[in-house]
Amino acid sequence: MKLRGFFVIILSLIVIVFGIRWVHLANLSESSTIAMNYLKEEGLFILYNKGEYGPYYISKRDINEKPYRDYLSVQDLNPELYTDKELHHEFFYVNNHSLSNVFGIGSVFVAVIMSGDEVVGAFSTQNGKVYSLHGKEE
Repeated sequence: MKLRGFFVIILSLIVIVFGIRWVHLANLSESSTIAMNYLKEEGLFILYNKGEYGPYYISKRDINEKPYRDYLSVQDLNPELYTDKELHHEFFYVNNHSLSNVFGIGSVFVAVIMSGDEVVGAFSTQNGKVYSLHGKEE
């Protein structure tokens, strides 16, 4: 009887946590939803949205300055393609990531770089280091 009560409590907690997560992710802005869908298409499991930063602009002079240099160096595109555009970041914690702990469990902080409603890049961070979206260090 005690074991059954324990399982009911655990199951209830799981339902509550996933329900809160679902409500949180169902009420994102259009830009955040686009970024979230991009991350899902890349095979990542979204834990929650951490907000956004921007808008901001990068000049050609800024490309070689921190923090821009750090996250532009892990992008597939030439860093100059990010200059003179209005950019903003959408932040998420994800799971099922190559930087996650054992068996893909453990949250990883990722940022999706956007220009308007278009995804133009993404990167992940862990322990103060910047990696490509899927965890490759440049």
